[in-house]
Amino acid sequence: MARASALNVAMLVSYDTVKEKLTHSMQGTSQFTINVTASMISGVATSCASLPFDNIKTKVQKQKAGPDGVLPYKSIVDCLQKSIAREGVAGLWTGLPTYYFRIAPHAVITLLAAEQYKKMLGLGK
Repeated sequence: MARASALNVAMLVSYDTVKEKLTHSMQGTSQFTINVTASMISGVATSCASLPFDNIKTKVQKQKAGPDGVLPYKSIVDCLQKSIAREGVAGLWTGLPTYYFRIAPHAVITLLAAEQYKKMLGLGK
């Protein structure tokens, strides 16, 4: 749930902010170009914000009990603490380029579809 929240908040907030800035700085540029550019930049923010949650989620999901029958992580917080102790804080962003190529298309498609939907309803430009 934390990963999904971070992903959606980062995607929506960054998209609206970047789109607003691009609209002001790139006057004369088609709205579609601005929307695509803003959604791709939003993909970067979305990846950076949600990857730590995704990495911890994946570690918890893939954990296997040791020979003594004890799981390596007692909780999500325990997994986070042990991961930072073992890999450092930067380790939470391991795999960022690959993750971007997974998340960016999701962000672009979702945000452009939302723009089209708003346009259909007469809510957007």
